[in-house]
Amino acid sequence: MEVRVLFRAQEMKYKETIAIVNDPDVTLGSLQDNNIKSLNAWELNWEDMSTSYDYIILGGHMGAYDTNKYEYLLSENKWLSKAVDNGTKILGICLGSQIVADSLDGEAYLSDKIEFGFKKLNFIRKEELFSDYEDTEVFTWHRDTFKIPSKAKLIADTDFPQIYKIMNTVCIQFHPEVTVELFDKWYDSEVSKKELKNYDVELTRNKLINYENAMNQKVNNFFKKWKDY
Repeated sequence: MEVRVLFRAQEMKYKETIAIVNDPDVTLGSLQDNNIKSLNAWELNWEDMSTSYDYIILGGHMGAYDTNKYEYLLSENKWLSKAVDNGTKILGICLGSQIVADSLDGEAYLSDKIEFGFKKLNFIRKEELFSDYEDTEVFTWHRDTFKIPSKAKLIADTDFPQIYKIMNTVCIQFHPEVTVELFDKWYDSEVSKKELKNYDVELTRNKLINYENAMNQKVNNFFKKWKDY
């Protein structure tokens, strides 16, 4: 009996983690070695998706509001609204944080300016879960931002919201998972080169090269804490 109870407790604690890929160029990056299963959002039957796993909702070049071009975002939005309310453990990153906000009573929208490069977070609330990011710079690259849901707690910001929590959902606007390989893939488009023409991309890339190992350690430490959260 005790063995069965222990097994059930371990099973509940170590649920499978599923990453939802919204853009084929925005993958797990530094989190890829954590036995995380990846599913493509545009291939899913969202009505059949279970809310009993842990989920990471990854980023993408599109906006949460681009539902005419990316119709699956409507189904993902609807599913997230239910999953958050059901207490599913969710980690939203960049676009993921925007879709979560949009699925509730927040709002994702195109901002007046791009946030790009390494930024220091301003913590409104301090929690051990986010301690790896309290005294360091984080990598940002987004043209969209959001109004957080009314029941959410804002944890940290820059000029934009960066971390918020609602129920068992944690949302992060910056990219803790970024690698130099991902960065180069994201920058390798005319759209990216055009929108970053007034930014020192080489300086930011060199900084990423120097910080990559430390960022890898931080995001994987954060992931472990999130899994136990």
